[in-house]
Formats: sequence, structure tokens, C-alpha cells
Amino acid sequence: MPGDFLRRTPQLTMEQFHAFRDERPKEEKWELIDGVPMMMPPPTLMHQRIGRNLETLLNARLRDAKPEWQADRDVGVCLSGDEKYNPEPDVIVIDTAIAMGQIYAQRFYFVAEILSENDKTAVLEAKLGYYQGHAHNRCVLLVRQDRVGADQHDRQAGGAWRRRHLVKPEAAITCPDLGTIGRLGDLYKFTPLDPFAKG
Repeated sequence: MPGDFLRRTPQLTMEQFHAFRDERPKEEKWELIDGVPMMMPPPTLMHQRIGRNLETLLNARLRDAKPEWQADRDVGVCLSGDEKYNPEPDVIVIDTAIAMGQIYAQRFYFVAEILSENDKTAVLEAKLGYYQGHAHNRCVLLVRQDRVGADQHDRQAGGAWRRRHLVKPEAAITCPDLGTIGRLGDLYKFTPLDPFAKG
């Protein structure tokens, strides 16, 4: 459940949020989380490389395991009938087939957020609940950028979610329907945290 921070904040409808966002400077990026507009801070270079590494690993695996799915970065999600959420995950797996002029994903199978020190616990909990509530989603990955580590949440066969805390660079990142995507340490390639970099 979202924390007191979100419950105390005035709520916007999707229409109000889009009108608000359209009035903001174009360089600002905003998400609607449980009815609350949240400005996304500019990403660090670490954030960008971790996201690119994960997108690359996912697409390499998807080519063999699920070619009808594709990993993308910075794609907004807007589900039909939902008035409280319009997030933009850092990495998302959606259908390969898209429509001309399509802006938002309306179905997703895997999402990842690359965490920053500014992330509020209540916002992360609200996002996690939203991502886990989407019937088609199989996995939520929350990746650290201050150290090697991630929390992986997988949907189990009965619908319950299992959490794995990954800290070892050799730990496998897996996803239901895909199998092993890569190692945790692979997400940090070409960053100061790369555990496999040669001296």
C-alpha cells in the first residue's frame, strides 16, 4: 500500500495530469503514481548504462525465447480504465508489434526500475504494487546504481510473487517464460562498479 506521503498529496485524474504535464517545460519528465504527479530527476550516466545493459541482455534472450516480445527503454505505461498511474519504467518488455503513432504500452511482461538515492519508499512501494497488479507481468526488477545489487520479484505459477535479493555478481537474473537473462554483474558493464572488469 502507498505510504502517508502519497495519501496526503492531492490526487489528479489522468486528464488533469496530462494537461499539467503538457504545460511543463519539455525537458522535464513526469509520472503519475497513485494519482500524484512525480517529476523524474535527470538520469545519471550510471543509470543510463545499467539500463542499456539490461535492455541489451533482454533483447538477446528474447530473440530466441520470445521473439514476439521486445525490450525498450523509457516507454510510458497507460492501461485502459486506469486513472491513477502513468509510469515510465526504465526498461520494459512489451509486444514487438506496435501501432503507428502509439505512445503508451498497454500491456507489459517485465519491468525494471533503476533506483536512485532520491527515490521515496512510498513511491517505490506504489509502483511495485502497480506492476505486480498487471495480469500479464511476470517480473519486476529493482536495480541499485550505488552498488551491485537488485531485488527481483517473480510471479509464481499460482499468481503469488516471490522476492529474491541479488548481491553476488554471478547471481542469475531470470524471468518466468524467458529463463536466464544474464548475471547481475553484467548490468554494470562499462561502469565504475563493473565486477568483471579486468584490472
